[in-house]
Formats: sequence, C-alpha cells, structure tokens
Amino acid sequence: MAYKLYLISILFFVCSLAFSQSPILDSLFKVSKNQKSKELISTYNEISWEFKNSNLDSSFFYARKALKIAQKLKNLNAIAASYNSLANAFDAGGAIDSAVYYHNKSLELRLQTNDLIGAADSYNNLGIVHDLKGDYNIALEHYFKALKIYENQEVSYDKVPMVLGNIGIVYKKQKEYKKVLSYYSRALKIYEDHNYTFGIAVTKGNIGALSLNLNEFQNTIKYSEEAEALYTQLGYLRYVPYMLTNIAIARDSLKQFNLAQVLYKRAITLFKQDQNQFELTYAKLGLGDSYYKQKKLNDALNEINEALDISLLNGYKEFEVRAYNSLSKIEASKGNFKQAYVNSLKYSIGKDSLFEESKTKTIFELEAKYQSEKKQKEISNQRAEIAESNLNLNKKKSQVKSLLLLAIAIALLGYLLLKQQKLKNKQIQKESELKQALVKIESQNKLQEQRIEISRDLHDNIGAQLTFIISTLDNIQYGMKITNNKLNEKLSDIGAFAKDTIYELRDTIWAMNKSKITLDDLQSRISNFIDKAGKTSKRTKFSFTIDKALSGITFTSVVGMNLYRIIQEAINNAIKYADAKSISVVVDTKGVLLEILIIDNGIGFEMATAKKGNGLNNMKKRANEINAQIIIESKPKMGTKIKVTKSLSDEN
Repeated sequence: MAYKLYLISILFFVCSLAFSQSPILDSLFKVSKNQKSKELISTYNEISWEFKNSNLDSSFFYARKALKIAQKLKNLNAIAASYNSLANAFDAGGAIDSAVYYHNKSLELRLQTNDLIGAADSYNNLGIVHDLKGDYNIALEHYFKALKIYENQEVSYDKVPMVLGNIGIVYKKQKEYKKVLSYYSRALKIYEDHNYTFGIAVTKGNIGALSLNLNEFQNTIKYSEEAEALYTQLGYLRYVPYMLTNIAIARDSLKQFNLAQVLYKRAITLFKQDQNQFELTYAKLGLGDSYYKQKKLNDALNEINEALDISLLNGYKEFEVRAYNSLSKIEASKGNFKQAYVNSLKYSIGKDSLFEESKTKTIFELEAKYQSEKKQKEISNQRAEIAESNLNLNKKKSQVKSLLLLAIAIALLGYLLLKQQKLKNKQIQKESELKQALVKIESQNKLQEQRIEISRDLHDNIGAQLTFIISTLDNIQYGMKITNNKLNEKLSDIGAFAKDTIYELRDTIWAMNKSKITLDDLQSRISNFIDKAGKTSKRTKFSFTIDKALSGITFTSVVGMNLYRIIQEAINNAIKYADAKSISVVVDTKGVLLEILIIDNGIGFEMATAKKGNGLNNMKKRANEINAQIIIESKPKMGTKIKVTKSLSDEN
C-alpha cells in the first residue's frame, strides 16, 4: 500500500497487490472500529486504495479522513502516506496533474524524515504519472532514482524488477527494443535468483514477445516455450495461447509452416474457450496467411473470411483492412480476378480511411507545384512581349522619342519587378502554408501512431492483467472450495467488475483507433450493447430506433464515445435500479440538433429529494464535456426519461 504498482505486462505485480496487499473491505472496516491514531490512519489508507478502482468518491473520502487525523497528530510519516493515497485516487480518476502534486508533497515529507524506502516508492509513482503524461525523460529520471534506492536498501526482491519493468515500458514506447531487452533480462535474473516461478514465466513470455520486434525468432521460440511450460505447471492455462501465437509467428517467419499451423490451431481452440475474440481474430489471420504461403488456398480463404466476420462484428478496423488485403491475394491466386479486385478496392478504401492525412498531403503538394509553374510561365510570356515591343519602337522613333521610350521602359521594368516581387511573396506565403500543413499532417500521423501504440499497450498489458485476475478468482473460488458465502459473493463481485472493465476497455480501444466515429458505427455499438443487456435481463424488453436521415453523420472519437457511454449508463441504471420492464432508445433530429431519448417504465424517483449518485453525475459530466444538453425527468412509479441534445453543426 506504500506505493502504486505500474500496470505493465508483468502480470504478477497486479495479482500480488490484489491478493496479498489488499484485504477485503469488510475486514478493514471491522478492524478500524477498534483502532486509533497511527493504526487507524494506516487502515483508512488501505480502504482508500481498495476503493480507488471501484468508487472514487469513497477513495477520496477515506484518504482525506486519514490525512485529517495525521495532521492532527502532526505525524509526518502518516501525512506523507495520506498524501500518497490522495495522489493514487487522483491518478485513478485521470487527474494526472493533481496526482503529480500530491506525490511531490509525499516525497518532500519522506525525504525530510529520511524515509528512503518511502521516497523510492514516491519516485516510482512519479515515474508512472509522468509516463502517462508522455514526459518520458522525466519519468526515466524518477525511475532511476527509485531503482538506486531500492538496490542500496534491504527491500523485498519484487520492487527492483518492478522498476526495471517500468523502465523497459518507457523504452518500448520509443521502440528502443535493445534497451527493453536488457531491463527485462535483469528482472529475469532476479526472479531466477529467488526461484520465483511465476515471475520467471511472465518475464520470459515478455522477452519472447519482444524478440519478435527484433526478428530474433529462435529467441521467441525458446523463451515462449519455456514460459508456456511454466504457465502449464502453475495451472495458469489462460496465458498458454498467447505463448502459442508468438511461437507460431516465429515458426512461420522461419518458413516452418506446418509447425506454425499446428500451433495456430491450438491457440485458436484455447482463445475460443476463453471467448477472447480479439486474439482469436489475430491468430486466424496468422493461420490464413500461413496457409496462403503454402498455396493451401481454400484453407486460407476459410480462415481469413472467419477473421473478417469477427472483425466486422467487433469493430476491429485494422484486422478488417488486413483481411481484405489477404483475401485479394488469395482470390488472385485462384484466378478469381473480379473478386480479387473487389477485395483490393475494399482494402484500399479501408487503408485510405486510416491514412487520409497522407492523401491530403500529396494533393496539396501537386496543387502548389501546378500553381507555381503556371505563375512562372505567365511572367516569362510578359517579359518576352515587352522586349519585342521595345525593339519595334526603337526602330521607328527618333532619338528624343527613344529617350522617352527608354523612360517608359524603365517605368515598365520597375512595374514588372514590383509585380514579380508580389508574385514571389505570394509563392513564399504558399510555401509557408504548405509547410504548416505538412507539420500539421505529420503531427496528426504521429498522434494516430501514438493512439495505435497506446491501444495495443492497453490490450497487451491491462487487458491481459484483468483476464488473469478473473482466472485467479475462478481458481480461488473453485479450487479452494470456500464455504464462506459472504466471501464467495465478494469474489464474484470482483470478477464481475473485472469482466465489465474488459468490455469498457475494448470500447475505449475501439474509439481510440478511430479519428472519426460515424452514427452507423455508434448504432452498431449501441445495438451490440443492447443485445448483451437483453441476454442478462431477459424479462426486460428493449427497443432501439434511429432516423435514417442521420446516416453519414460523423463525430469525433471523443464525442462519439461520450454519447455511447451516456446511453450505456442510462440503460444500466434502468436495469439495475429502476426494475424496468421496458427500455427504449430513440435517436432523431430536431432541426440542427441531434436528439437522443432513453425512456424506461421503471419505479422512477423523486427528482427533488433523490441523491445524485455516480451514474447521474457521470452522464451530466460527459454531456458537459461535449457541449451537449441533458435533461433527466422522473417521478415515482412513472418511470424515467433522459433527453440528450447535441448540435450537429459542431460536428459537420
């Protein structure tokens, strides 16, 4: 509880924190009733930590209670620990600047009291938040300070490899793969020196995956096979297919196609069992491409088509584009050139939608070049005409007239020079505008690359860790045969929360990978959510209608995601708290306004006396962030009506 662990691909840290450092809240509340002073402060900080990922209001409440008692006692170590709890709560809520502020206050007190281990924890925490802000140099500076203290002090062996992993993560974002490998290797040695099997398994798996980026395929096979064996030995079978996929990619790259295909099939079977649609799609694309390399065209076609269906259903845009490219090559090899052309066209359209900025840049450059050449030609023609005119006049006029014409010629020359200078200035201005456009396009391309990289890190790291938590909870419940019903219920609640978080994470990744979200995209996402909600609440009838005139309307990813979250929150509230038998969602237009209505026939509530919980506040906050209006109307036994309006002129 003294430090915040970074969510990296080394899954052990999250699990050890969840099960060894976070007692059940009921036990903490029970213990706190008989505590005073310093012990009570410590317990309140523990409670704040437990709440930070499930109820931020409660997390802040107990962190501030701990801080108030600590300040009353004038205990600097306790005040520092309470500042740390506040920082963690702000971090969990996305308020990174506030998290930095309170981590620095905690660090200042720990240095003042010569609490070196606590100071190292604060340095590590500051490294995490600066990494999230993209301040990589500052993050590394804090990580190295934490590492130096940990290595010079007697601490639990897991803290040093934790910081090594965090440093590796920063270098991985910068694609410094050789450096990442060196830090992973140091972490692995520490685990091996302590014979800690799980840490060894996870770190070897990470090194195996990293070796793919380095094209060191034999290392991928070696480390991934060792990790697979250790996961199997420990009973963590959920992580075996990840290792199989990495080995399959390496075998395929080494042209060992038959071995690769066997491994892909094993991974696909296990991903189906876990209902892991994202990794299942990735493995099927790999298997299809492997079949294509062996000219097993029908097998390749089947696998790629199945991957395409899953991609379209779940909005995996990158996989969709890759599938069309593979299908185009397969159909061409089969002689089906018409279908190959159709798939190639879909691939081009999909690829263009991901890289529209690049197309815009090319068009702009051609236009600027054309205009520049046109202006230069006009100037040359004008000069030639004036020169010929002067020559004819000199032959026909006398010396006096020649002097006059010379004066006129000088005036004309000055005029031409002035005009030429104006044209040159315009050209310089156009070049400046072009440079600015190129800088903007380059910035947008880098932003898109960062989005894709972050979404992959979210999926590879946080998604895998949440999946591991679910698996571990299942093992605890069914392997230990717990008879305490209350504890069983708590474990089930944690598992359900982790699953819900995975779904929300997938929605977030989906939004991050899109620069624009169409209303059709939003309709598909809402329909999928309503279908899932209908399965969990079978006695509730759902209806969803949308005005066809809205087809083609686009939003930014931020606006689209917030609208989706508001609808999702409203439906969840109607199911969980309103006991609704009927829920309808209507998307319509009112002039230049988009109008969304969510209506249920539940028990309703009294607006004047109702306590505004996280659900209502979250909806209002999301509406405010996208400049939308939200009106909530409800009466007891009369159901609830939520209306969201948003100006379409802001988006188009």
